[in-house]
Amino acid sequence: MKIDKLFIGLDLSKYDNACIENAYYLLTHIATIETVVLYHNIKFDFIGELDEFTALSSGQLREKILKHIKKNYVPMFQEHADKVIPTVTDDNSTINAIKNQLPYNTSSTLFLFGSKSQEDGTGDVPMKTVSLKMFNSPALFCPIPAKTPYRTLFAAIDLKTKGSDKNVIAWANNFREYFPKLEVTGVYVNETPIAYFPYIEKEDDEIADELWHNCEAKFKKLTENHKKYVKEWEFKLLKGKGVVQNLKKAIKKEKPNLLIVGRNSTFLRNTNIYGSTTRKLLMSAPKVPVLVI
Repeated sequence: MKIDKLFIGLDLSKYDNACIENAYYLLTHIATIETVVLYHNIKFDFIGELDEFTALSSGQLREKILKHIKKNYVPMFQEHADKVIPTVTDDNSTINAIKNQLPYNTSSTLFLFGSKSQEDGTGDVPMKTVSLKMFNSPALFCPIPAKTPYRTLFAAIDLKTKGSDKNVIAWANNFREYFPKLEVTGVYVNETPIAYFPYIEKEDDEIADELWHNCEAKFKKLTENHKKYVKEWEFKLLKGKGVVQNLKKAIKKEKPNLLIVGRNSTFLRNTNIYGSTTRKLLMSAPKVPVLVI
């Protein structure tokens, strides 16, 4: 899980500042990072529809944006500015631009994007990366309130036999190597169904208690299977309806600096689709950076 490149999808708005702040923090703490790409694509089909751009060619606009990035964004990396590569291309599709025009190694590139709530407009990049899984690359979604340094980390556990726990645990411990003082908490939400076979004929409280004990047993097994890596972790078992709602409540209360979640869909494992919990979480844009692996 060596990271040697950061790729920042720019929005040319206030969301970029949070991405760059987090990227700079990572760059100064992860010695293997060699390159930071600051990327923006021009959706040229729309240029002619905007009055202020009718006399401006795509090439002129590209140079203007590139100059803006070099002047305002590159200096934010301070003494590491020599590692920054500003890039602007003409492409209506951000995802196609990333995939077809920019060479990168998916196993060692960490993508960073601004994280917008539904009220702000989720934007093309977050929604498309949700459906395309960033070509199996890790992606860090940074909301405006995202702050550094990283002192506490929530690792979202799903306790499924073929779930993403292994990857989540591996990445959480990977970050502990980068940030030795990082405190890691494994978080699981035990969601209670109202009526679900074989619980249809049972009362809600009885269902909740049975699932809760089952959850505790699975958590114990998880810690035993990964005791080498989770022995210094804390664990939080959350109970209630709505995984995303309970995660957000815990985030609001505990204020972690980073959240790691798995990207895999339980039922569509071999497709390029994020799981429903991950999609809902990103669309709600919790006030913490979310690393999807």
